[in-house]
Amino acid sequence: MNASRRGFTLVELVIVIAMIGILSAIVVPRLRVSPQTKVRQAALQLARDLEFGRTRALATRSASRIAFSTTDQTYVGYLDFDRNGVFAQSSAESDSLGGFRFRALEPGVTFGRSGSVPDLPNLAGSGTITLPNVRIDFDTRGLTAPLATKGVIYLTSSDDATAVAAVSISGGAGIRAWVYRGGAWQ
Repeated sequence: MNASRRGFTLVELVIVIAMIGILSAIVVPRLRVSPQTKVRQAALQLARDLEFGRTRALATRSASRIAFSTTDQTYVGYLDFDRNGVFAQSSAESDSLGGFRFRALEPGVTFGRSGSVPDLPNLAGSGTITLPNVRIDFDTRGLTAPLATKGVIYLTSSDDATAVAAVSISGGAGIRAWVYRGGAWQ
């Protein structure tokens, strides 16, 4: 019989389990996504979707539309695939856009902003979404329609009213995501 058995002692196992517990207590809370991060990620996703709609309009030489619903916390993209200049906002137009088609905001993120958050610089306007008719249209050249339409879509955390982001659309169809941090838009 071999007298030199190899293995772990009970003390060694307890020490390893305690170390795993301590590391878990440090790491796990950091893995939770903060309200500020959720709102920022939602703004970045919205900016990508708006850019996608603009790019599809340009690439297909067809107008596109992104329509927002503040009651459902969703937005839907459409492409005027038959080029008749009229949006029926049908499932066929949504399907022809491809890409995102329909998107619901992440849980904990809503359209809106708290009263203490000022307007974006040079884009003053009241409301959660300052776009006319709560939608944005891009023409066949990828420009906003009617020409020079501009506005802002504000996003906030339902858990933390200080976590606010926005997506701006300039009159030249420039799309930018913003975050309100430290009393200023960045």
